[in-house]
Amino acid sequence: MNELFVGTGVAMVTPFLLDKKIDFKALERIIKFVDLPEINYLSIVGTTAESPTLSWSEKIEILEFVKEKATNQPILFGLGGNDTNQLLKEVNCINKYNIDGLLSVTPYYNRPSQTGLISHYRQIADSSDHPIILYNVPSRTGVNLASDTTLILSEHPNIIGIKEASGNLEQCKRISESKPDDFLLISGNDADTLAILKIGGSGSISVIANYKPNEFGKMVQYFLNYNFDDALKIQKKLNLLFNLMNLEGNPSSIKTALKTIGLCEKTVRSPLIEGSIYLENEFKKKESG
Repeated sequence: MNELFVGTGVAMVTPFLLDKKIDFKALERIIKFVDLPEINYLSIVGTTAESPTLSWSEKIEILEFVKEKATNQPILFGLGGNDTNQLLKEVNCINKYNIDGLLSVTPYYNRPSQTGLISHYRQIADSSDHPIILYNVPSRTGVNLASDTTLILSEHPNIIGIKEASGNLEQCKRISESKPDDFLLISGNDADTLAILKIGGSGSISVIANYKPNEFGKMVQYFLNYNFDDALKIQKKLNLLFNLMNLEGNPSSIKTALKTIGLCEKTVRSPLIEGSIYLENEFKKKESG
């Protein structure tokens, strides 16, 4: 099992200035904020980072900046798309960087068949010098990576795990029961994390860990160390925050939370809209209460 990606990974936001340019000072603050023993790695330029609105040059800037500032943390780089040939070119570009893995979301919009998904991911895995973690989030992409498909792909030596954000625990259970021992099942929904750990998951790539890294990371650590009671206590405390995170979507909600603790502005890029004053006040109440 690839121990680097066991435990809690932070699905990093990309902070923006009011003019929508990347706020590297805020990014450094967040990197320092999550630099804790409870956090095991950083996942950058993914969904939470607003990757669809980042240019390739911006993604590389972020990668180089994070590598410079987060010297103690393994890095998982988001690299997915719905044009396999273009993605292979990007994989070739990223091969020269010393990172620890790629997180690759299922192709979106064009809705390939399961056979098409297998071909897509095998081509990526064959071309990459870095190990691949699959990312299944059908609510965003319009296509579900079925459990049987995941299990076929798990046989590829360069595909080491899946970030499962389908919300389908039966699907996750099927993967867990039949996957190779060294294949990672990683929660992609914060609220489902303990449920996925209970059926054999290895951790979470977490949005809320930008905001509550200590608490969320401890919850995962406790469970993996068989301290189930303390893990459940933390989950109960976090449940209200999980609900707030869902109110106005990701990453608008998490950036609103981060603004209330002074880490970054809540600025997002269009077509997203920044979190409301109502949501900001709700997070402030949780901080003060």
